[in-house]
Amino acid sequence: MLGLREVDGTFIQKKHKLTCHCGCVEIELDLPKGLEDVRRCDCSLCRRRGAIVASAPLKNIKILKGHEMLYPSDFKMQYSERCHSVEFKENDAAK
Repeated sequence: MLGLREVDGTFIQKKHKLTCHCGCVEIELDLPKGLEDVRRCDCSLCRRRGAIVASAPLKNIKILKGHEMLYPSDFKMQYSERCHSVEFKENDAAK
């Protein structure tokens, strides 16, 4: 199955860069097949926005800037220390 290549007018690149809300953390994702295993996030913030979430192996996630600004939560999530947006969640199935 091919992955999703566009979300709300944003084209998903094979090497896709993204930032947290305030821009202090920048991440590059290796997405050779686009977004895979796309589903709705069920946290309270994302439910309000209708946000989607996708899985990628941790080896495909590269922190380009702001590693020192990430802090872990109790649920294996990495948050931006400044704006508190979720950057990624470690999931044993995605390793």
